[in-house]
Amino acid sequence: MKQNFLLQLLILKIIKSTLKMKGESGKHLTTIPPFGYVKDEKDKNMWLIDEEAAETVRYIFKLCISGLGPTQIAKRLTTEKVVTPTAYKAQKNGELLPSNPFKWAQKSVASILERVEYIGYTENFKTTSKNYRSKKRIWNNKEDRRIFEDTHPSIVDKHTFDTVQEIRKHKRRPTATGKISIFAGKVF
Repeated sequence: MKQNFLLQLLILKIIKSTLKMKGESGKHLTTIPPFGYVKDEKDKNMWLIDEEAAETVRYIFKLCISGLGPTQIAKRLTTEKVVTPTAYKAQKNGELLPSNPFKWAQKSVASILERVEYIGYTENFKTTSKNYRSKKRIWNNKEDRRIFEDTHPSIVDKHTFDTVQEIRKHKRRPTATGKISIFAGKVF
């Protein structure tokens, strides 16, 4: 029994070190590419742009630059009946669509706006766990993550991405009247 446990620990240690080496070399650690990308059939470590989904990603960045926040973008995408990433994936794989394939969540839009993968970068070691038994993931600090440039084609240019990140730093919430205060994003 003890030998079996030690063998499992050894295997886990080997797997962890292999993933660390793969991540340090700049290869993607995720098994599923983000919305807007598909895996290359010839090389599973390479991502290609899925043009149909990439248009939605570009549209989201364009809406953010025009001054809309994630909640407003989600509402607009829902009213324009743009298919969500989950519904798009189900549609592509021939699976059953969700009950409301056009209902965008603010969280989905915000995560698309924050991902460096859309400018062709790979960000590894975003999360960790306390030990091998724990399934709970803990977010690493930005300094502990590794970012590799130009690992796959970009959907959004760097200038657009940087502009969106600057806009998102100064979040502004509209009041009940729909107007944004002149002190929004400046006074805390």
